Order: sequence, then C-alpha cells, then structure tokens
Amino acid sequence: MSDKLFEQFQGISAKQWKQSIQAGLRGADYNDTLLTQTPEGITIKPFYNSETTPEAVSGLRYPEQWSVTQAVFVHDTRIARGLILKSIQGGAEAVLLEAAEAFDPEALFEGLSLEGITIYCDFNSQDADFFEKFAAAAAASGASFHLGIDIIGNLVKTGNWGTEKEADHQLMEAALKITSSSALCITASHYGNAGVNAVQELAYALAHTNEYLNYLEQSGLLKDDLAINYRWSIGANYFMEIAKFRAFRQLLDTLSDLYNIALNDTHLARPSSRNKTIYDPNVNMLRTTTECMSAVLGGVDAVCNLPYDAVYHKSNEFGERISRNQLLILKHESYFDQVTNAADGAYYIEDLSQQLAEKALELFKQIEASGGFVKALFAGTIQRKIREQAQNAQDAFDSGAKALLGTNLYPNGEEKVSQTLELYPFLKQEARKTVIEPLIIKRIAESHEKNRLDNE
Repeated sequence: MSDKLFEQFQGISAKQWKQSIQAGLRGADYNDTLLTQTPEGITIKPFYNSETTPEAVSGLRYPEQWSVTQAVFVHDTRIARGLILKSIQGGAEAVLLEAAEAFDPEALFEGLSLEGITIYCDFNSQDADFFEKFAAAAAASGASFHLGIDIIGNLVKTGNWGTEKEADHQLMEAALKITSSSALCITASHYGNAGVNAVQELAYALAHTNEYLNYLEQSGLLKDDLAINYRWSIGANYFMEIAKFRAFRQLLDTLSDLYNIALNDTHLARPSSRNKTIYDPNVNMLRTTTECMSAVLGGVDAVCNLPYDAVYHKSNEFGERISRNQLLILKHESYFDQVTNAADGAYYIEDLSQQLAEKALELFKQIEASGGFVKALFAGTIQRKIREQAQNAQDAFDSGAKALLGTNLYPNGEEKVSQTLELYPFLKQEARKTVIEPLIIKRIAESHEKNRLDNE
C-alpha cells in the first residue's frame, strides 16, 4: 500500500465543515443549536480540527506509569498493618494512609518490606516529632513516601491554622528539613469536593502553590529539587477532567520558570464525593470508573479509587476490593498502562486544555493582584466564589437540568436504604470559632436523599 494514500483525498477546511453543517440544519441557527457553554465559560463546538485547535505545548513531563493506590485508615496500627499487606497482595502499588490522630509509626511498619511501594500521607497530626518518626520508620521499610504537609489546606478545610500561623510555618520548615524531597502537599481536592468548576480548581491550586513557593523563597529555603505532591478530586465531566490535569502541567511549568526551579511534582487523584449517592449505589461504580479513566488519561501519577459505598458504609473488605479491582481492570485488562500521554493530539482535548490553562492563568493573576491566595481566603472572596458555583450546580440538580442516574433520573421508588446506613451520609456542621470561613464539603444529592429517607 502506498505511503501517500491520503494524498489522493482532498483536505477539507474548517470553513467547509461549517458550511456543510449549516446546510444540514435547514435554517436552524448554528450558534443556538450546536454551541454549548460550560460552567467554566468555555464554548463547546460541534467539530474540531487542526485549523481550530492551538498547537499543543511541548516539553511537558508525563509519567510513564501510574500507580494503583489503596486508602488505609490508621486507628489501630495492627489492623492497619494487615490492611496494607492485604492491599499490596491484592495488587495495590501505593497506599494512601489516613489518620485522625498521631499513632506509633514503628508499630505500623514493623515487619513490613515495602520496596517499590509509595506511601501518601493524609494526617491531622501537627507535630514535627511525629513526622520525623514516621519518615524514619517508612524509610526503614523501604517505601518512598510523601508526608503531605499542607498548612493552607488545613486552614481551608477547618477554618483555622493547626495551632497558629507562625507555628504552622515552623512545622512546614521542620518537615522540609526532615525530607525536603517529599514533605509538601497541595490538597486541591478540597476545592473540587466543595463544588468549584475546573478553571477555579486550577487557579486555586496554582495560587495555593505560589503561596508556598513565595514563602520559601523569602525564607531562603526554596530549592531546585523541591517536591510537591498534589491531591486532586476527579469530577464527572470526562473530557474536561482529562483536560484539567493536562492544563495544570502547563500552568505549573510556567510558575516553575518564574522561580527558576524545576519542581518535582507528583499527582494523586481520587473521585469526587460530590456526585456520589446512597440510592442505587451501584451506579457509583460506573461513575468512579469513568472518573478514574479521565485521571489516567490526564496524566496523573497515582489513582486512589473511592469505594462505591464509601458515603454510607464503614470501610469494608468488599467495597475496598471492588474499588481496587476497578483500577486493576483499567491497568491490566484495558491496557491503560501501555501509552504515555494517550490524549496527545486529540483536537478537542487539546483545545479544552489550552482554554482551561488560559482562563485559569487569568484568574490566578487576579488573585495575586489582590494580595495572594491566603489574603483572599481571609477576605472571604474564594469561599464566596466557590459557594456561588456550588449553588449553581445545586440549582441545576434541583431543577432536573443536572441528572444523577438512580437519584433524580430513573429512580427506583421501591428502594429502601435506611437500614443499610452505617455512617451519617449528610453534611455535619457544628458551631465553632474560626479565623476564616471553612469550605463546605457537601454532596449534591443530600437534600433529595433526606426527603426520601424521611418518607421511607
């Protein structure tokens, strides 16, 4: 077959495509009929080609492999150690350790050989001695690890500094001395789970990063090999999420150039809780599968799936195994580990990526011009913008414009769930004094589900 086969076919311009489409509309308006607007202010067109798509940014780093990650909550170190072993034996290549209070790291890692395993940490502890013991115990086991120090993330989530501003920054500095290559974290998932759109999530994550880089530069602690681990939530818009992760690499590359450093960034993604439901919960498996797919195609380093029953069940072997197996199927049976940067060259995704990056950079500049991210948090600007965006999505769900299968679309009216609830699945709020307004993490179906539960 001739290598020049396609030279026999005449190219079709974007203008010709549009004319052909307009002819097929038979008088209907092209813009009103085929152009749609996203919450990010991006116009989705009916077709994309090389003429309409900006050239992809070159030189960006994408991981050659992504890690199947399992979350393990540490309450009893003996039980947690067993769960870590079971997860690894079941195919996990990384572990997300979560803990509400300090524990004995030596007891947790006793007898564990974790060569080739990565540990991501999400701890409430604000104690440098604990982090030093944990780093020593994790290193002795052979694991690589990310301590997950995010003092701004804690401020955003709780509304307060861990102890006070100065002490929190001293903790961050102490953690960097313990392990400069794996201490810092940007918990962008707080913004995603609170209801932001993709542009806001990117801009806030970038501004969050800039707060740390600026502080470290002024303190003389900024190093070229600085490592930052990013924690992301994965939303339901498949192509937008792919583009989101790709766009952030562009943005982070730009920010790194401004500081003249080469950041060692890693990205862990987990499906958002926003669209998960307690009714028809098996649909959550479908949601998390496509969400994990978009994160992989977007180029994250690790994916930690959310069990389909995580909203209303305590952690259990079946739910955890299913969540892990979803990732194993994607990796080993769907061959999502065989191509690096698989979305490269897809016109639609390239266009979305560029638009997201441009709009997020513009918002980032506005935040910086107003004094920076932390100042905007104390002014309440960030919280107000997130609250407005979350309310828009809530209104769309309540009106039926936004559908959740099995909840407000094709619900099973005979389904009863009140006897299966092991956890309280709704937002809990308690009156307490805070220095800023904390973000509200709330599922979009909560009010609808409360009404159904009341009538069971």
